Amino acid sequence: MNEEKLNPKLAAHPALPDESVATLKTGPLQQAAVLVVDDSRTMRLALIRALNALDFRNITEAANGKQALELVLTKPFDLMLLDMEMPEMNGMEVLVALKANRDLSELPVIVISAADQMENAVKCIEAGAEDFLPKPFNPTLLRARVTTSVEKKRLRDLDRLRLVELGRAHELVRRAFGRYVSEEVATSILQSPEGLELGGEEREVTILMSDLRGFTALVARLAPQETIAFLNLYLEAMVEVISRYGGTIDEIIGDAILVIFGAPLASDDHAAKAVACGLAMQLAMADVNQRLSAKGAAELEMGIGINTGRVIVGNIGSLRRTKYAAVGSNVNLAGRIESFTTGGQVLISENTREAIKSTLRLDAQFSVEPKGATRSLKLHEVGGIGEPFNLSLPARSESLTPLTQPLPIGFTVLEEKFLGRTVHVGRLVAVSASEAGIESELALVPLSNLKIELKPVAGTNPGGEMYAKVIGAVAGVSGQTRIRFTSLSPELKVWVQQPAAPAAKS
Repeated sequence: MNEEKLNPKLAAHPALPDESVATLKTGPLQQAAVLVVDDSRTMRLALIRALNALDFRNITEAANGKQALELVLTKPFDLMLLDMEMPEMNGMEVLVALKANRDLSELPVIVISAADQMENAVKCIEAGAEDFLPKPFNPTLLRARVTTSVEKKRLRDLDRLRLVELGRAHELVRRAFGRYVSEEVATSILQSPEGLELGGEEREVTILMSDLRGFTALVARLAPQETIAFLNLYLEAMVEVISRYGGTIDEIIGDAILVIFGAPLASDDHAAKAVACGLAMQLAMADVNQRLSAKGAAELEMGIGINTGRVIVGNIGSLRRTKYAAVGSNVNLAGRIESFTTGGQVLISENTREAIKSTLRLDAQFSVEPKGATRSLKLHEVGGIGEPFNLSLPARSESLTPLTQPLPIGFTVLEEKFLGRTVHVGRLVAVSASEAGIESELALVPLSNLKIELKPVAGTNPGGEMYAKVIGAVAGVSGQTRIRFTSLSPELKVWVQQPAAPAAKS
């Protein structure tokens, strides 16, 4: 039989069938499957009796080489006793066909032949036989050779099984890592065992912090199962984007995500990747909100703050529980920057802007004084980034609809997460779907947060609480401040889209 015709069939044979794993680990040698191949019925019976005397019971016989190859394609064997001189296909052809196949090349073969002992022994060993015995065979030698060959086969299979199990474990760990870091980062960590050791280093990285607007109010209106389903939908989309841009997720706290760029894998363009990722995350919110609307849930917005600087990165924790994290003032600053954002906005620090070589579309610039900072901080609103990312957000400018009758409001300024004690008075004079214009004697600082109380007026508005962030002065309108809503009740959200008795647009 031609060897090339045999190989396609042999390639389909499983190297290590699952059903043999338990036996492989625990079974005695005598449970090994032995194939006796000889064209002499008398010799086959003699070999079978000799094997039975050694307590081998799983024995199969074949009358020629062709039949033997057909059997190894359908059943796994631990040893083959092979005659050389046979019709149709001789023992040497069987050896060559077996050893040419990767899955069957390790099947031990003991050649038992009446031909010239020395010459055939050399040829058979060179062709891949495990051993050689002359006919008539010596039962004592047969016992030693068979036992040794089966034991060696068992040890080789155990090594292969361990490699398979190690590969499976490696894949499970890689997938677990892959939920928080990119595929590239996960592979790098697993290939470098020292990367899992506790300890850290100082490195320049870029930190991205994202947070949803109106999430707390949404949770108050949802059942626990609905809240988790919403979070999973949102996080699934965001984690996919973060992985695409090589970010390492440091922390997920509810709806907030903290991401590191430039560690554990160093990257020269970590700042650009972080900004591109932030823009891509904002663009992905359109699909998230579309899926939320299909489920009858309210749409939400997300704010993103990004900062670049030196931090301590590494594995922190204990031997029982470890996480890769970044710590330092620049991590905290990214969180501060995020707190200044409005929904749909990406704000970056001056350090991040200076670290990026790609062209940026900067839509606005702010100067703020974050709590704990020794000096004012310059922030930039990014609307797009050029090559090689080529991402841009739609313009956020909206026309405000003036109200025919300004509505009185009371508002307080939020300091961090806490309400101020003083209630200021003002007037709501214009609105749009996501912004408004207000008038007040108090000079409002851009990016400060407000809690606004609108009293209900029959036939005009439903009243209620509004949360908003100060954007700045309304262009072309003296004494009017523009704000962007961060949280509205469903009733107020409907009202601002179609306020009662609108006048001409500003």
